[in-house]
Amino acid sequence: MNAGARLTAAAAGVALAAAPVLRRARPDIARAVAARRRATAELVAWGRDREPGPLVWLHGASAGELLGAAPAIRCLRGARSGSRAGARAQLVVTYGSPSGRAALAWLDPDHAGPPPLDRARDCDAALAAVRPGLLVFAKLDVWPGLVAAAARAGVPAALINGTVRDGSRRSGALARRLFRASYARLDAVGAATPEDARRLEALGARPGALAVTGDGAFDLALERADRARTDGSAAAFREALGATDGATPRLVAGSTWPADERALLDAAAAVRRDGGPGWQFVIAPHEPTAAHVDALVASCAARGERIIRWSMIGAAAATPDASVIVFDEVGRLAELYAAGDAAYVGGGLGGTGLHNVLEPAAAGLPVVFGPRHDRADARALAAAGGALVSPVGALADTLTGLAHPPRRRRHARAARAFVEAGAGAAPPPAAPRRPPGPARPPAAAAPARPGRPGRRAPPR
Repeated sequence: MNAGARLTAAAAGVALAAAPVLRRARPDIARAVAARRRATAELVAWGRDREPGPLVWLHGASAGELLGAAPAIRCLRGARSGSRAGARAQLVVTYGSPSGRAALAWLDPDHAGPPPLDRARDCDAALAAVRPGLLVFAKLDVWPGLVAAAARAGVPAALINGTVRDGSRRSGALARRLFRASYARLDAVGAATPEDARRLEALGARPGALAVTGDGAFDLALERADRARTDGSAAAFREALGATDGATPRLVAGSTWPADERALLDAAAAVRRDGGPGWQFVIAPHEPTAAHVDALVASCAARGERIIRWSMIGAAAATPDASVIVFDEVGRLAELYAAGDAAYVGGGLGGTGLHNVLEPAAAGLPVVFGPRHDRADARALAAAGGALVSPVGALADTLTGLAHPPRRRRHARAARAFVEAGAGAAPPPAAPRRPPGPARPPAAAAPARPGRPGRRAPPR
C-alpha cells in the first residue's frame, strides 16, 4: 500500500473512532463519515443484484465536478455499451459533498451515493461487488485507497477534466510525496489545459498516460444554457420573476455566501443613495437552508428592500417593484441565469472559494465576482472581457457601469464567446483493460485536444 493510501485509511479509522465526539462538535462531518461507512454495504447490495454488462464508476467531489464530466460520461457509456442494440453501459456515481445530488439529473446513474471509506477493506468489497470496467475521477478528487483497490482488481482508472489550481494543497512537497504513487497508477489522464498537464505530471501522472483534452464543463455550460432557451424554462423563469419597469436590469447572484450578500445589498443601497440606476436582485444562496434564507430575508427587510421568496411566488408572478427575490431552491441555476441581465457569482469574497463562472457566461451574461479566487477559468474570462473582478469597495461602481445596456451587451458577447471558444473537449481518454495483479502494462496515450472550434449550434 502506498503512503497516500495508508494516510487516508488511517484518517478513516480515526474518524470512525472519534464519531461520538464528532456528533457533538461537528455534526456535518459526523454525518459524512456515517454516510461513507454505509456506502460500502449499499454498493455491495446494489452490485449483487445489478444486471450483467459493462459499467463505469464516476467519482467527483461535488456537483460542479460531476456536471463537467457529463459529456465525457455520455461518450463512455456509449463506447462501452457492447454489442447489444440500444444498450448502454451502466453508471455508478459517487460524490464527496451532498451538493453532488444536483448533478444526477444530467448523469442518469443506475446507482448514486457517497463513496466508500478510503481503506482497503471497504474499497475492495465495493469494487468486487460493482465490477466496473472503468473507474473515472473528475477534476482532481483522486482517492488513493480507491485507486490502489482498482489496481488490485485489474480495473483501469482515469482522470478527466484534470485541473490543478494555483496553490492547490496537493501541489505541496509533502502532498506530492504522499500521493505521487496514486497519480502514477492512473491509466489515462485528460488535462483541461497545458498548464494543468504540467502540474499533473509534477503530481505524478505518467507522461505516456497524459494528454490535454480540454474541459467538458465548457460543453455542458453551453448545453444547459441553450436548452434553457429552447425548452422554455428561461422564459418561464422570466415570467415568474416578474417584469421589471424596463429601466431596472436584473442581476442573478448565484451560489452566494453571507459575505457576498452583504456586499451586494450594501452596493445596491450605495447606488440608490448616489442617484444611480437601481437593480433587481435575484439571490440564490449556495446553501439555501431555512436558517440562511430566514436570515437573508430578515436582513433585506431591515434594509427596507422589497423582498419576496421564490417559494412564495407560486403560480403568480413576482410584483414588478420587488427589489430582491431570494431563490430558495437548488439545481436550477442554469435556467435562472438565462432569465437575467447580468450575473454575480459567489465565493470570491469568502466561503469555500469562487463557484462556477461558466454557467452565467454561457447564458450570455456579463459576470461579476470578488477578488478572492484561484480559478484559471475565472481569470481567463476576465481577461477576455466577459467578467469584472470587483472588490467590495468597487461593487457599487461596477453595478452602475453595467446598468448601461451597451456596456452590458459588450461584456455579455465576450462572455459567451469565451465559453464557445473553450468548448469542444476531446473524447475521454481510453484506458486499456489490464489483468488483475500488480503488473501494469503502459497505458495508451489519450487523444490530443482538437483546435478551437467555431460557434456551436444549440443542442437538439
